[in-house]
Amino acid sequence: MVSMNIDNAILSKWLSQERTELILAIAQSISNHVSLLNSQGIDFYGYALLPGEPYDINSIVVAFNRESDIEVSSEHEAYRYYKYGVDEWSHWVYDGFDIVNKLLEKANAEFSSMHTSDEDNYIMDEYEILHSDALLEAIVRGLETASHNGVFGTKNPFLVVLISDSDHKITNESVLRLNSEIVIRDFIVEFG
Repeated sequence: MVSMNIDNAILSKWLSQERTELILAIAQSISNHVSLLNSQGIDFYGYALLPGEPYDINSIVVAFNRESDIEVSSEHEAYRYYKYGVDEWSHWVYDGFDIVNKLLEKANAEFSSMHTSDEDNYIMDEYEILHSDALLEAIVRGLETASHNGVFGTKNPFLVVLISDSDHKITNESVLRLNSEIVIRDFIVEFG
């Protein structure tokens, strides 16, 4: 049983609000990070944002990979798996998104002040799913904004928002929204 601290209509309205501040902070944090990579001469083909589990989106981890990091040759049957399988990538960054993480913490605190879950029920209710989806949408939009603002230059890297070790819909949705048709095709061939 779920108990509500405030009216469901107010919560629904709050959940449907655009997360503009979060989107812009994500785009800026990506810009800062990519600028740092570029200044270090790091040429990457893939860039991923990993926000944690759908029930606990409270920080962003970045993964990126270079062509030279792919464990098999391009002729190998598992090449696409290693190229697009973020869990297999070599470079993971756990800092640099402090402002974003604070905004996620703030959004989660606001949500918690309006909604209380039954601690004995580990299944997300409809409001928890809506909250998770709103945060994930903001993360995709932040990556999309960064890309549209030219952060990646002419590289056109593989971009994805990933819930690791999961078949969460956000992975495929982000791939479809953020990548070229060729990349989308290769990703779908490998990961469906």
